[in-house]
Amino acid sequence: MSAAMTNGHHRGSVTERPRYYARQLITPAELNLEAAYFVERLRRHNRLLHGWGVVCGALVCRVETPGGGAEPWKVRITRGHLIDPAGNEVAIETERVFDLRAGSVSVGTADPPGEHSDPWCSEVWTQPEGNQGWIAVRYRQSMARPVRVQPAGCACDESSCEYSRWCDGYELRLLDYCPATHQGDPPDLDDLVTPRPIPACPEPPADPWVVLAKVQFDPDGTITAVDNCDCRRMVVSLAEAWWKCTTSQLTVTGVKRDPGGDYTRGQQGIKLTVSGGAIDPGATADLGPGVKVTGRQHKSATEIVYTVRILKSAQKGERDLTVTNPDCRIATSKKVFKIV
Repeated sequence: MSAAMTNGHHRGSVTERPRYYARQLITPAELNLEAAYFVERLRRHNRLLHGWGVVCGALVCRVETPGGGAEPWKVRITRGHLIDPAGNEVAIETERVFDLRAGSVSVGTADPPGEHSDPWCSEVWTQPEGNQGWIAVRYRQSMARPVRVQPAGCACDESSCEYSRWCDGYELRLLDYCPATHQGDPPDLDDLVTPRPIPACPEPPADPWVVLAKVQFDPDGTITAVDNCDCRRMVVSLAEAWWKCTTSQLTVTGVKRDPGGDYTRGQQGIKLTVSGGAIDPGATADLGPGVKVTGRQHKSATEIVYTVRILKSAQKGERDLTVTNPDCRIATSKKVFKIV
């Protein structure tokens, strides 16, 4: 069971971390400071380099019933990922059902999917005023995994408990307004890369919410409209961006050998001219065991000359030539070299 959840809104920058040294007395303060330092750096990175809002998913939908229609007052929220105004990442990892009459509900990562309820308390419902509201999310963290702590000194009291984990989570809430930070038109992406004055570093908004959707409902709780784009602030993401590399096919169209045809073991300095397509200046050649290619001269985009040395340990017979470019493309020409 988790303890009460706390929000992770911006509370000031952590600008130092512990420096460990031999024989140092390590206390919880040093360890917690180190964790806080890196968490704060990640928040600042997210907020200033990526912005904040919905990254993907987190759609708000009606909760349909098996016999048709939908449950009153309830919406379901699909899996999604968000960055809140302080730079905290909010991961909605399972589909969640939210009853609008609850006003708000806090969810931990270990909570089962579906509708969240407190097994120790009866639910208290308050019918929302008006006929519309905005479903919003903010980051919350909770303490979890209690462990026994031995009493200090020689006390005979029973050992107490301390929570040994921080767990990420979030809070869902029905707002009666669309925050000002979600209104207006976003900047044109082209304007962000055109010459302009140096921008000031933005401060995190005081409002911690990320709005998901606007919902409308009748007095009996029937959900009459859901708009996932009204008041939703999206983050520019490169998660779906990718590109294809281009390449040309490596081919070997001809192999010229020194006059004489066959080669005997122990010969050195044999010139082998290879012609083809897309042969890189750094391309290597291989003629199998017992034959060393000791040098290369790139004569043109389609021709390269190798210097070959046949070791005495080389076995007799025909050899295939394999040319390999630095990008690992290969081309093979069959039975171009015979050792006698």
